[in-house]
Amino acid sequence: MARLRVRSAPEASVPFTDAETGAVHAFNGEVYRDGAMTPGGGLDEARSACEPELVDGMYAAASSPSEHVLRLVRDPLGIKPLYVRETPVGVAVSSEVVPLLGAFGPASVRTEAFAQFLLTGRRVVDGGSFFEGIRPVAPGESMTLEAGEITASTRSVPRCSEPSAPAPGELRARFEEAVDRVLLSERPIGVALSGGLDSTILARVLARRGVRHMPTVSVCPEGTGDGVRSLGELGLNDGAVATWRHRWTSFGPSDLLDGLPSAVRAFGEPVAMTSVPMYAALAKLAGASGITVLLVGEGADELFAGYDRYVPLYAGTVGDPVDFYLSQERLKLVRELIGSDLAEAAADALRAAVGRSEAVAEQRHGRRPGSVDVVREFEYEHSLEPLLRRTDHLLMAEGIEGRTPFLHAGIPDLARRYPSSALVRGNLTKAVLREEFADLLPSHYRKMAKQPFRAPVHRWFSGTGLPRMDSALAGTTELLYHGLGVLPTGVRTLRDRLAQGDPLAFTMAFGLLCAAEWISWLEESPTAEEEASYAGR
Repeated sequence: MARLRVRSAPEASVPFTDAETGAVHAFNGEVYRDGAMTPGGGLDEARSACEPELVDGMYAAASSPSEHVLRLVRDPLGIKPLYVRETPVGVAVSSEVVPLLGAFGPASVRTEAFAQFLLTGRRVVDGGSFFEGIRPVAPGESMTLEAGEITASTRSVPRCSEPSAPAPGELRARFEEAVDRVLLSERPIGVALSGGLDSTILARVLARRGVRHMPTVSVCPEGTGDGVRSLGELGLNDGAVATWRHRWTSFGPSDLLDGLPSAVRAFGEPVAMTSVPMYAALAKLAGASGITVLLVGEGADELFAGYDRYVPLYAGTVGDPVDFYLSQERLKLVRELIGSDLAEAAADALRAAVGRSEAVAEQRHGRRPGSVDVVREFEYEHSLEPLLRRTDHLLMAEGIEGRTPFLHAGIPDLARRYPSSALVRGNLTKAVLREEFADLLPSHYRKMAKQPFRAPVHRWFSGTGLPRMDSALAGTTELLYHGLGVLPTGVRTLRDRLAQGDPLAFTMAFGLLCAAEWISWLEESPTAEEEASYAGR
């Protein structure tokens, strides 16, 4: 076992052994506060994470108080990943999927999970994974293992939100406190800049605090205005910024497709997010810049309603939250690709997942939830958690710890107290963030539309890049059929829609190409050495 050292003593061995109790702790993450105290790095953090009632941090921890007992815990938002594989002969636990694939014999692929992946464009929504017997430990879940079996599992019960909206300035004070907390490190810290609202607020707060010699990094997709090529673009003219060092890298269509194999190997399963190869490029740039701890803006969009797709929801035009996620056009195309039975089963799994979010929302608010309430609950687990996993896996692959200031110092609970009208106003998303930090932002940020961190697949491949995508998809037809049951007639239909310039077809094609890379990787059967290298991360 190996651990990226950020605060623990260089000589501290892992796992950590408590000399007082004899308990052994494996710990991944950071604990910024335990009540009013900041625990020391290493063993003290592990102790706090295993009793997390008053803890603010990001963590996945395993504690063994005795020889045959193992207790697992994961932070309430799932910032740090944790997976468990349960079989008739034993239970295995890991921060990544890959080491679990060979534990107790090969893990079988779940075709129903692949169907959910195609339909939702997200990760599996039924609580499992792409493999039989492997599932993520849910955010906020605690689990006990005894004698090779899971004997207990509980999940933190959501608290009823306070009815009163936060006072003016309260959010800003909390965020400034969160920034102070995530700056706790003995290793070099840097900032990821996208040019969007969240990372710009973070940079401006750091600059106002007089933080000096801060390395910053950005990825700039070709043919778009996304990314940051110069700190001057953000209106950063504070004295401390003159000492900052900014680096950026361009990212184009070839980088996207060429990055699929490494993305699959990092995750151990297919991904539908076109941002994954981009994030891998960001991670490499951060590593080359000498950064060990990278501050990122993840979480703000889910907490404060940042995506443009939220506008009709908050306007009250979405009556059933299932309709917000279940695209009939996409369902039709998935039927063409894998048949009606699997497609309809995936739709049922999505409806059930939304139903579970509705139950949590009712428990949290103590009333029958509206569509906005249900979607906000669903987004935490099925939108935010996969993004956090992306951050963790790709940064840790480069020996970097990602930190998310928008998710600490009580900000998630604070965000739930805002009424819908404070989050989305007309077509303007994240309205409360723009207001709270208005004096720090260049004027155009107050009305600037959300720029998603993703590759513009349709723009890149609908013109001169179409032959490459079409050829790649055609070349995977047999592999997808034998490996995942994707119908050749469905692939032909998808290729026809690519030729017609259908944006949905390009999104689906990217997912299928990633799935084909995944099947190829599985057929290579990772060696024991490769699994050991993952287990050591």
